[in-house]
Amino acid sequence: TAIQDCRRSAYAGKSVNLPAAKSFCNADQIQKEGYICIIARNKKDGSVLGTADLSTKYNVVNNVYVREEARKRGIARLMMEAVEDAMEKPSTLKLTVMSKNVPAVSLYKSMGFEAPGVYGGLDALSSVTPLNFLMEMEKKM
Repeated sequence: TAIQDCRRSAYAGKSVNLPAAKSFCNADQIQKEGYICIIARNKKDGSVLGTADLSTKYNVVNNVYVREEARKRGIARLMMEAVEDAMEKPSTLKLTVMSKNVPAVSLYKSMGFEAPGVYGGLDALSSVTPLNFLMEMEKKM
Protein backbone atom coordinates (compact mmCIF):
# COMPACT_ATOMS: atom_id res chain seq x y z
CA THR A 1 0.00 0.00 0.00
CA ALA A 2 0.98 3.66 -0.22
CA ILE A 3 1.37 3.84 3.58
CA GLN A 4 3.75 0.88 3.58
CA ASP A 5 5.76 2.37 0.70
CA CYS A 6 6.15 5.60 2.64
CA ARG A 7 7.24 3.82 5.81
CA ARG A 8 9.65 1.53 3.99
CA SER A 9 11.45 4.63 2.72
CA ALA A 10 12.72 5.05 6.30
CA TYR A 11 14.80 1.91 5.76
CA ALA A 12 15.89 2.50 2.17
CA GLY A 13 19.10 0.54 1.57
CA LYS A 14 18.96 -1.04 5.05
CA SER A 15 17.79 -4.44 6.20
CA VAL A 16 14.61 -4.57 8.25
CA ASN A 17 15.26 -7.31 10.78
CA LEU A 18 13.91 -6.04 14.09
CA PRO A 19 10.27 -6.94 14.80
CA ALA A 20 9.38 -3.32 15.61
CA ALA A 21 10.87 -2.12 12.31
CA LYS A 22 8.99 -4.78 10.37
CA SER A 23 5.77 -3.86 12.14
CA PHE A 24 6.31 -0.17 11.34
CA CYS A 25 7.03 -0.87 7.66
CA ASN A 26 4.05 -3.21 7.32
CA ALA A 27 1.74 -0.76 9.14
CA ASP A 28 0.59 -3.64 11.37
CA GLN A 29 -0.61 -1.42 14.20
CA ILE A 30 -3.12 0.63 12.21
CA GLN A 31 -4.88 -2.53 11.10
CA LYS A 32 -5.94 -3.14 14.71
CA GLU A 33 -9.07 -1.84 16.36
CA GLY A 34 -8.57 1.36 18.35
CA TYR A 35 -5.96 2.92 16.06
CA ILE A 36 -6.25 5.85 13.69
CA CYS A 37 -3.63 6.64 11.06
CA ILE A 38 -3.18 10.28 10.09
CA ILE A 39 -1.89 10.47 6.52
CA ALA A 40 -0.22 13.42 4.79
CA ARG A 41 -0.56 13.22 1.01
CA ASN A 42 1.09 15.09 -1.82
CA LYS A 43 -1.60 17.29 -3.43
CA LYS A 44 -0.15 16.77 -6.91
CA ASP A 45 0.12 13.01 -7.17
CA GLY A 46 -1.57 11.67 -4.01
CA SER A 47 1.58 9.93 -2.76
CA VAL A 48 1.93 9.50 0.99
CA LEU A 49 4.44 11.96 2.46
CA GLY A 50 4.02 10.99 6.11
CA THR A 51 1.99 9.14 8.70
CA ALA A 52 1.23 9.28 12.42
CA ASP A 53 -0.60 6.59 14.40
CA LEU A 54 -2.93 7.32 17.31
CA SER A 55 -4.10 4.76 19.83
CA THR A 56 -7.54 6.07 20.77
CA LYS A 57 -7.68 3.65 23.69
CA TYR A 58 -4.45 4.79 25.36
CA ASN A 59 -4.06 8.31 23.88
CA VAL A 60 -0.59 7.48 22.58
CA VAL A 61 0.79 8.74 19.29
CA ASN A 62 3.62 6.87 17.64
CA ASN A 63 5.18 6.12 14.27
CA VAL A 64 5.27 9.80 13.36
CA TYR A 65 7.24 9.73 10.14
CA VAL A 66 7.78 12.07 7.20
CA ARG A 67 9.66 10.99 4.07
CA GLU A 68 13.13 12.50 3.98
CA GLU A 69 12.46 14.47 0.79
CA ALA A 70 9.32 16.03 2.34
CA ARG A 71 10.87 17.20 5.62
CA LYS A 72 11.16 20.80 6.84
CA ARG A 73 7.79 21.74 5.34
CA GLY A 74 5.66 21.56 8.49
CA ILE A 75 4.12 18.18 7.63
CA ALA A 76 4.87 16.59 11.02
CA ARG A 77 3.30 19.57 12.80
CA LEU A 78 0.17 19.33 10.64
CA MET A 79 -0.11 15.59 11.35
CA MET A 80 0.32 16.16 15.09
CA GLU A 81 -2.38 18.86 14.99
CA ALA A 82 -4.67 16.35 13.24
CA VAL A 83 -3.86 13.78 15.94
CA GLU A 84 -4.85 16.29 18.61
CA ASP A 85 -8.08 17.10 16.74
CA ALA A 86 -8.95 13.38 16.60
CA MET A 87 -8.65 12.90 20.37
CA GLU A 88 -11.40 13.02 22.94
CA LYS A 89 -10.85 15.80 25.45
CA PRO A 90 -9.99 16.34 28.23
CA SER A 91 -7.16 13.83 28.15
CA THR A 92 -3.38 13.56 28.02
CA LEU A 93 -1.62 12.73 24.75
CA LYS A 94 1.55 10.70 25.25
CA LEU A 95 4.47 9.74 23.05
CA THR A 96 8.02 8.43 23.20
CA VAL A 97 10.93 9.82 21.22
CA MET A 98 14.66 9.22 21.09
CA SER A 99 16.41 12.01 22.97
CA LYS A 100 18.87 12.69 20.13
CA ASN A 101 16.07 13.14 17.58
CA VAL A 102 16.43 16.90 17.91
CA PRO A 103 13.94 17.88 15.18
CA ALA A 104 11.20 15.73 16.73
CA VAL A 105 11.91 16.76 20.32
CA SER A 106 11.95 20.43 19.26
CA LEU A 107 8.64 20.03 17.44
CA TYR A 108 6.95 18.33 20.37
CA LYS A 109 8.21 20.95 22.84
CA SER A 110 7.01 23.77 20.57
CA MET A 111 3.57 22.13 20.60
CA GLY A 112 3.41 22.07 24.40
CA PHE A 113 4.68 18.56 25.16
CA GLU A 114 6.73 18.13 28.33
CA ALA A 115 8.94 15.38 29.67
CA PRO A 116 7.39 14.35 33.01
CA GLY A 117 9.23 13.22 36.14
CA VAL A 118 12.63 11.63 35.62
CA TYR A 119 12.33 12.22 31.86
CA GLY A 120 12.48 15.96 32.47
CA GLY A 121 15.88 15.56 34.12
CA LEU A 122 17.07 13.26 31.37
CA ASP A 123 15.86 15.75 28.77
CA ALA A 124 18.02 18.44 30.37
CA LEU A 125 21.02 16.08 30.24
CA SER A 126 20.46 15.02 26.63
CA SER A 127 22.19 18.12 25.25
CA VAL A 128 25.39 17.44 27.21
CA THR A 129 25.64 13.65 27.01
CA PRO A 130 26.30 11.33 24.08
CA LEU A 131 23.61 8.96 25.35
CA ASN A 132 20.54 8.47 23.18
CA PHE A 133 17.60 7.25 25.24
CA LEU A 134 13.89 6.73 24.78
CA MET A 135 12.16 9.68 26.40
CA GLU A 136 8.50 9.96 27.31
CA MET A 137 6.64 13.20 26.64
CA GLU A 138 3.05 14.22 27.26
CA LYS A 139 0.64 17.05 26.69
CA LYS A 140 -2.55 17.84 28.60
CA MET A 141 -5.40 18.40 26.19
